[in-house]
Amino acid sequence: MPALDGILEAANAPQQDGQITFPPVTRDHILHCSYDYWFPKYRTSCIRSRVIPLSREFISYIREDGIILADDEPGNENDSDDDDDWEPTVPSSEIPAPPRNPGDADNDSDSDDEDSTPAKLPPNKRFPDLHNAINAAIKALGGAAAPKLNWSSPKDATWISRHPNTVKCTSANDVYILLKSSSFISHDLDHAFDDCVPSTTTSTPQSPSSTAAAAAAQVQQQQQQPQGFTPVLVLRSFFSPLPSLEFRCFVKDRNLIAITQRDLNYYAFLRSLQPAIIARCRELFNTKLKYTFPDSSFVFDVYIPEAAYRSDSESDDDETSEARSRLARARLIDINPWAPRTDTILFGWEELLEADVKMPVLGTAESTPEKKEETVRLRFSATGAAAAAAGGDDNLTEPEEEDDNNEQNHFDDDETTTDDEHEEEYEVELRLVEQDDPAAYNFSSPQYSAHKMPKDVVDASMAGEGGMREFAREWQRLQDQRGGGSSS
Repeated sequence: MPALDGILEAANAPQQDGQITFPPVTRDHILHCSYDYWFPKYRTSCIRSRVIPLSREFISYIREDGIILADDEPGNENDSDDDDDWEPTVPSSEIPAPPRNPGDADNDSDSDDEDSTPAKLPPNKRFPDLHNAINAAIKALGGAAAPKLNWSSPKDATWISRHPNTVKCTSANDVYILLKSSSFISHDLDHAFDDCVPSTTTSTPQSPSSTAAAAAAQVQQQQQQPQGFTPVLVLRSFFSPLPSLEFRCFVKDRNLIAITQRDLNYYAFLRSLQPAIIARCRELFNTKLKYTFPDSSFVFDVYIPEAAYRSDSESDDDETSEARSRLARARLIDINPWAPRTDTILFGWEELLEADVKMPVLGTAESTPEKKEETVRLRFSATGAAAAAAGGDDNLTEPEEEDDNNEQNHFDDDETTTDDEHEEEYEVELRLVEQDDPAAYNFSSPQYSAHKMPKDVVDASMAGEGGMREFAREWQRLQDQRGGGSSS
């Protein structure tokens, strides 16, 4: 890994005036966290997925007001026939027309313009190829899929889903409803690169002509891709995971430093599984992500399914072997940027930024467009090599019988084994919701921190009218100071 000047100081991110100072977040870092960027490299550790590039016409459809669905689904014809069967009790010919006001004549042209506006076509006629591709992908994934765009899933729109309280989609129309109703999806399209700085890459000096050519190419690319990136629709095989076994992992300077429970409910059985959870997350990180992900600091989400498993390095009298036998290999769910927009859940960004990594690995993983996948040599143990040769799931997860409803069938097979010899590693802290933690019983709280009110606003509202008035004055004073003016 190449050592770059100033990276360590930026990564440590000192605080100034009591505020957390983040290292600069570049556009490249955000793009590296896009699902279509990292999925081809780590697909054997991910949920089975299909990635579909989106056209400009589809993006315009997502941004439009109103929801127009495809009319080619089975049952739509019957629904329209039912509507046509309704007849008024009084014939329309017997109902007198409302009287016209003299001033309405001026509005005739406006109404004519509105009537002349062509009706918008349904998706199956507006972008038929893409519509058919979505339906085909859902069918290939078993008839049910969970959608997302490059970064976000429409989890905030489950209230409108045709499969209540889930992101399950069995048709293209289900996908359209969720995408058009989600604020998270709008953020992906319009605000993905907010607060980003230009990418800083070390390169040889270029001549003015080459610099101008590069600028012209960048302008042309932006014209072809108004969002600044290639929007994609990701469809993942739908299954119902156990929320208790979903975790978020934090990587700083290519060291796994912290793991947090994602679901803010108390689960008593997780305490006995702590060594196994850390081992499974560390195993995925060391064998897949540590030296292959381009950025040295990032956040990734995992799901650890239940399965009968015991590694070769564990003996029968090992006190953790029984707990480990209940957890299978960790599966990569998502990769998030090392940035304030990423929810740290049970941790705070201040403590993560101040974490002292004794053996930081700086720089970026080298990759070329011609070689998208990197070869990683791993040492196989005798038992592991035999299992891999037999076609097993790297002797870590072996379902006793094949079943279409088996949770393991939603994951791609992995044909590598773990390396038993790792260099000295950072002591990872796993943070779980405790029994007396107020977060475990705050059922009325919004699920996502982006939907919550700042604590200062809540405190001011509880203090009554005087508290809100004082809060407004203080807010105005701070705004005046930022704008260089003086408070009135």
